[in-house]
Amino acid sequence: METASPVIYEVECQLDPDIVADYDAWLPGHVRDVLACPGFHGANIEIPETPPGERQRRRIRYRVESVAALDHYLENDATRLRTETAQRFGGRVQCERRVFKPRHELTPPAHDPARCLNCGTVVSGRHCAQCGQAADVHVLSVKEVAGDVTHSLLHLDSRVWRTLRKLALRPGELTQEFIAGRHQEYLPPFRLYLGVSILFFALSAFLPDSEYSQVDAEGNAVVVPAKIVATEDIRKELEAEGLDPAKIDEVVKGGGCAVNFSENESFTEIEQAFTRACKRMRADGGKAFFERFASTAPKLMFLFLPLMAAVALLFYWRPRRLYVEHLVLFLHNHAFTFLLIAVTQLLSAIAGLKVPLVGLLNLVSSLLYLYLIYYVFRSMRVVYAEGRLKTTLKFVALSSIYFVLLGITMLAGLAYAMLSLS
Repeated sequence: METASPVIYEVECQLDPDIVADYDAWLPGHVRDVLACPGFHGANIEIPETPPGERQRRRIRYRVESVAALDHYLENDATRLRTETAQRFGGRVQCERRVFKPRHELTPPAHDPARCLNCGTVVSGRHCAQCGQAADVHVLSVKEVAGDVTHSLLHLDSRVWRTLRKLALRPGELTQEFIAGRHQEYLPPFRLYLGVSILFFALSAFLPDSEYSQVDAEGNAVVVPAKIVATEDIRKELEAEGLDPAKIDEVVKGGGCAVNFSENESFTEIEQAFTRACKRMRADGGKAFFERFASTAPKLMFLFLPLMAAVALLFYWRPRRLYVEHLVLFLHNHAFTFLLIAVTQLLSAIAGLKVPLVGLLNLVSSLLYLYLIYYVFRSMRVVYAEGRLKTTLKFVALSSIYFVLLGITMLAGLAYAMLSLS
């Protein structure tokens, strides 16, 4: 009895430009649904080269055990699956279908099946069905590594640029996409926030601060030295305040850095620690202090954001929202805030140059901060879908609580930075 010959069932689709990303995210699930039908043994998803000016194409080649199995699929399952595709994409996808029957079947010599180098699963196609790793894995050359990095960072359809575009121009929509479960196309919220915050604090460390720096005759940036107050001036100020003479001598002896919280002796060690920190700050112009605080601030923000997300729970309890939804919104808004401040810092640095009309960049910075206020308000409306009045009231209340808690958090950071200097 002659065995039935396998066939290749090929489906090639042309896509409208605006659905390419959505179609690529949907397609693997659709292929799995087809493979669940009887007689289908595997499939390859291919992306053919597209000539300039033509629509992008996607080609799926299914391996079917026989013509009878394919006929059974076309009579029983194809209509249902095609209807689901039409309902999702409508006329924006046009598909052509072909069937290939083998004329001569050549079998390769027997050998051990190829296995995935990552998880050990038998690999029948170009990628492992278990973990997704490519079957062709080799040590990359320098040229391949450079090309991969360049493509990942600069390709306009990469996750990085797609995430940053939506983050900057579509307030709240990135959070909305995450809540809806569409995670594959964008950077995860924590990774996005971490990357942007590292970039922001690194940029802050490299850019000169106009309040603490000057430019010398040779054009080099130099740190403005701390202002040293004369001893007699300190004594006169304290005498005018009516301070006890013995305490005045103690303050003057410490160079104006003696700290006195109260007469309670339990604060003595803290007072001494702050006094030592003050002397060190006066000695180096506060350089070590600001370095300690800059290294502490990112850690404090990791504590501050979850706290604010918990506060937001109190304002959105009907309908009840998950805590993670509030946290993701704060992560996205803070990532955008860091990006915006980084841009304004760059603009301020450029505005310090002696170039005609460069002062207009200060106006641009002011407009960006106004956009930040609108951005946060708009993101709340998009994510929580409430009216303008209700959103405005909650925006004002949450902003007030935000700045109070942020002030407390930063004061704690400043105190920690000073104590670490002692």
